[in-house]
Amino acid sequence: MRKKQLIGKKPAYFQGQLLLADDFIDEQKYHANERARHSLNLHGWGVLRGLDVTRTSDSTISIGSGFAIDGKGREIAINQAEVLELSSFPPSSLLQITVSYETEQPSRDRPRIECYGVLAASTGIEEAAVVLATVQLDEHGKLTAESISTSSRRQLRLVLSPGSVTASALDPGLRKGWLRLAFRPIAIPQDTDPKVEPPPPPFRVGATEARAHRDFDGKANTRGAGGTMAIPLPPGVTRVHRLRIAGQENEKKMKVTLFRGGWDALNKKHIGGRDDAANRLIEEEMGSGPYDRTYEIREGGLDAECGTLSVDIRSTGYIRVSLIAVEISY
Repeated sequence: MRKKQLIGKKPAYFQGQLLLADDFIDEQKYHANERARHSLNLHGWGVLRGLDVTRTSDSTISIGSGFAIDGKGREIAINQAEVLELSSFPPSSLLQITVSYETEQPSRDRPRIECYGVLAASTGIEEAAVVLATVQLDEHGKLTAESISTSSRRQLRLVLSPGSVTASALDPGLRKGWLRLAFRPIAIPQDTDPKVEPPPPPFRVGATEARAHRDFDGKANTRGAGGTMAIPLPPGVTRVHRLRIAGQENEKKMKVTLFRGGWDALNKKHIGGRDDAANRLIEEEMGSGPYDRTYEIREGGLDAECGTLSVDIRSTGYIRVSLIAVEISY
């Protein structure tokens, strides 16, 4: 079974056909309508770039060059900035600053259809016009520093089919960035083997940083602090590039270890652990004093489905930790 729906008509030609002006006009209309339909359905409408509105005096605004698609899918290119005079409007007027598409029909002296991009300030909005900004004149009919608002500006947003853009198709600046966290560690558990040296006391976790205890178990703390924290990864992350750690105080020494962990789905086994050297991405020690260190990670590949990250910090004296950050990419 088949059903057909008419979606358009285009001119057809044959040998020896007499062509009149209307035939050429229909040809142009067909291609113009198809291009407009393409623009609206695949790209949407609004400002693609530029066309910024700025105040140039108490009664004038400037509109920069740029490109837009109007509400009927027609392309508008403004190639140079223009200044609009607003002194003719009554005080307290709320004006719409728009760009629209306009044509002028040919005449005997001008045998071409001329196409224009029209920049306008008015109290209303023409059909299919693209709003660039609104301007509120004061009680004296003047522009102030706060007169121009872009809250109603129609910015073009590409119309995308679900699943049509994956992480690999994003701009490099969007595929890579820093995930920033306050240090929120849990205590390092005591080993059941009495021969194993007990871990440092836990951190004292505050609203913005983690600190070692000055006193612990009723006496002065001379063993610093230790703790571990999982680093939550956004969906799709496949690599960690750098680790950054910063804090205001480090009385003696501090050891930082970044672990890659998770699950090996193929071999059905755990990944990571203190004894797994291949998945200790960073193991560094720093001396006393304020610190702000960034460590490069050479082999930072992560399984996008099963890979995890965690950081382990242990100090031998009083310490404060303000920032844990990892640079990740998709």
